[in-house]
Amino acid sequence: MTNRHSEFAGLDHARLVELEDRLREAEETLEAIRNGDVDAVVVGGPSGQRVYTLENADRPYRVLIEQMQEGAVTLSCEGTLLYCNQRFAALVGADRETLMGESIERFLSSNEIPAFRRLLTDGRGTGRSAEFTLLGANGPVPVNVSIADLRVDEQTPNVLCGVVTDLTHSRERSHELAAANRRLASEIDERRRVEDSLQLALDAADMGHWDLDLVTDTVRRSTRYDQIFGYADTVKAWGLPMMLSQFVLEDREAVREEFLRAESSGLVEIEKRIHRLRDGATRWVQIRGRTFYLDGRAIRISGVVCDVTERRQVEEQLRQSQKMEAIGQLTGGIAHDFNNLLMVIGGSLDLIEQRIEKDGRTARYLAAARHGVARGATLNQQLLAFSRRQDLHTEAICVDDLLSTFANLLERAAGEAVTMRFEKAPEPWYCRTDPHQLETAILNLVINARDAMPQGGTLTLKTAIRTLDSRAASANGASPGDYVVVSLADTGVGMRAEVVDRVFEPFFTTKEIGKGTGLGLSQVYGFARQCGGFVAIESHPGVGTTVRLHLPRAAGPEAVDAAAAPVVGVKGKGVVLVVEDDSDVRAVASSLLENLGYSVLEAKSGRDALKLIDDGERVDLVFTDVIMPGEMNGIDLVREMKVRHAGIPVLLTSGYTAQRMAVGELTGDLHLLRKPYAQVDLSLAVQTVMNSPT
Repeated sequence: MTNRHSEFAGLDHARLVELEDRLREAEETLEAIRNGDVDAVVVGGPSGQRVYTLENADRPYRVLIEQMQEGAVTLSCEGTLLYCNQRFAALVGADRETLMGESIERFLSSNEIPAFRRLLTDGRGTGRSAEFTLLGANGPVPVNVSIADLRVDEQTPNVLCGVVTDLTHSRERSHELAAANRRLASEIDERRRVEDSLQLALDAADMGHWDLDLVTDTVRRSTRYDQIFGYADTVKAWGLPMMLSQFVLEDREAVREEFLRAESSGLVEIEKRIHRLRDGATRWVQIRGRTFYLDGRAIRISGVVCDVTERRQVEEQLRQSQKMEAIGQLTGGIAHDFNNLLMVIGGSLDLIEQRIEKDGRTARYLAAARHGVARGATLNQQLLAFSRRQDLHTEAICVDDLLSTFANLLERAAGEAVTMRFEKAPEPWYCRTDPHQLETAILNLVINARDAMPQGGTLTLKTAIRTLDSRAASANGASPGDYVVVSLADTGVGMRAEVVDRVFEPFFTTKEIGKGTGLGLSQVYGFARQCGGFVAIESHPGVGTTVRLHLPRAAGPEAVDAAAAPVVGVKGKGVVLVVEDDSDVRAVASSLLENLGYSVLEAKSGRDALKLIDDGERVDLVFTDVIMPGEMNGIDLVREMKVRHAGIPVLLTSGYTAQRMAVGELTGDLHLLRKPYAQVDLSLAVQTVMNSPT
């Protein structure tokens, strides 16, 4: 101890204090290193400063920094990398260990280095940031560098903490947004040009013009404006309250609010109903206008008005037509399944009748069941008529000649209390339709008219010719051209507008329960559509109803071949391949054929049927349903049979085929048996096809 004190004996007191302070500083530094309180140590010496980095895995903030998506760096004031996380190393494409002690300027282009140095030195004591491009091993990366000063104490050199954010995706989004903005601006410009052109067209069209002075509350109008609102003479005193008074009560408040809103929004656009003054008719009008301002204050609103009643009617007719089409598709599907049920019931009755001993009571039960099947088949035909899936046997006929043949029947159907009048067209016109279905449609209309006149009245049945242009035809979902019009006008009770909108819906009826099925008018509707025409109805309560049936005009009558006499016979021989997807219908059909003496093979699809024949099974006749699910229906099977097995005849069966079969499919040697069929019908159809030359 004495020797150690002798080493410092020659030092003055001030020097001794300095050495003690340095020793204390070194001990504190060592203690901080042990505790992990520092990231790096900068030691100065004769050869300059040396940087020593420190790691402490137990410090939570290191985990956070290492996991963050931004690069993190600690720099000396000169830009030397004292620390970086793995994300920064990935940005520059270098190993993290090789970066310590390197200058970050190594990854900057020469023209960006001065700006980066200013970022390090300018604004010390505050956070600052700038955008640069890092030149890494994987190519240039746009980044944002945010810098903050970290000052430890007076003696320790300052270090800089930085966050480096990759701007690649942000730049891409910015470019995409800029491109989208350019496209949007172009679309806006184009729309403005279109609107300006439209405004010019409106001014030149036959539309009313109006100008509302918000200061004096007066309206200046054009002559056409007064005509739309129903004024025969121009009225001088006219303000907004008078304009509003002509709108129907339910729409009046909405129109008033729209004009008030236009003072701030700058635009007015409404489509509401008015009572036309000269005749009290309710009309739809469309009003469009713009607001003009003076010193930020709305002073006038100017625009145009047009009568859009006809357009609204067309839109309503289109909606009604779409609704009826949807109901028709649903009805057709139901009718198809119902036909199969009737087929199973009727065929089973045939088989039961031949296998039991019948007394009087049993015979009555069977007859009642058959009558039920027949009624179901009739009902199903009405459903098919509405859905436009019934089979029509069309020919060119003169409606006036057809009416003459059953005028007496119509008069009897109308009853004694109703006076019928017939008015013919000045010359005979022909239309292509099914005469039997047309008779049924007219008879349904006569019965409806009779029921609408419980106290009697007059029913006028009239034929005429009407030519529809494209506008009138599209309003009714038809094609332009000449139409034969059969109209029935009664003087009955009439119907309200909401009832007229629904009269063609299946099962909708205004009659008492049990007095009607609600299928009469729907059958007429479907029949007209299937013929390429349409039905129009007009009705007013207390005045009466007029129904106009439009059928496309035809060139003239055609020669009709005499029908061949039906083949007589019941029993037969041969192998019949029954192709039917419904297992119950297939079982009944097979039993009926076996009962007639035929051998039967069964297939549930067209593909299965072809496989049986291709495998060598003997088949004398293919009896196939038309409508089957999957990739091959009955018509597809016929086509394949003609190519691969042309010598085997085919008999088709279906409840409806009109919409599913191409024009001309049922020609030549192709035959159809309509469901539901009885055993005798099946017998005659099979023998007809098997005895026909192939």
